Amino acid sequence: MLRRLALATALTLTAFGTQATELEIAVSDAMAEIKASGRTSQTSNQATQFGGSVLYNEDKDLLGSLFLQINNRVDGRWQPVTFGIGTKLWVGSLDRPDEDFIALGIGGDVGIGIPAQIPMAIVLQGYISPNITTSGDTDRVTEGMIRLEAEITRGAHAFLGYRQIQARSSDYRNVRIDDGLHVGIRLRF
Repeated sequence: MLRRLALATALTLTAFGTQATELEIAVSDAMAEIKASGRTSQTSNQATQFGGSVLYNEDKDLLGSLFLQINNRVDGRWQPVTFGIGTKLWVGSLDRPDEDFIALGIGGDVGIGIPAQIPMAIVLQGYISPNITTSGDTDRVTEGMIRLEAEITRGAHAFLGYRQIQARSSDYRNVRIDDGLHVGIRLRF
């Protein structure tokens, strides 16, 4: 169990480590996730963000993802509203039922800034891959999240959120890969 997570984490960090500008770790009693991401082409009101993540849960499910997003986030500046749109590629191995899948989803996120002494934001995120872009033993993958983030110090954020990642199995059962509260940190280099 830990070997699979360690191997997947090492591969993610190796693949994106040389280009990574952000490292995010999220945990709950039921799952652990590590994400590395980078940014390119940042202008005054647009940036391209790319990266990957690995999630492992208590049911021994392993989910990797790669993402690419265009957004309007500007580093080091509070913004009342941020938004992004993009794609996410999931590669998953579910323990129960014993299924593997690859899914390409579309979606995005919206952030609502909260002006305060400590800059905060509420972030809503959603992605869906319909049957046509999902292969393997799964018909559809959906991900939805709401999160409260706070910038503790420049380049270090803490967050508390709720997320649900669900795969619709080919036998028409919904398998929840993640469903619950999580806490985490995001470090920007």
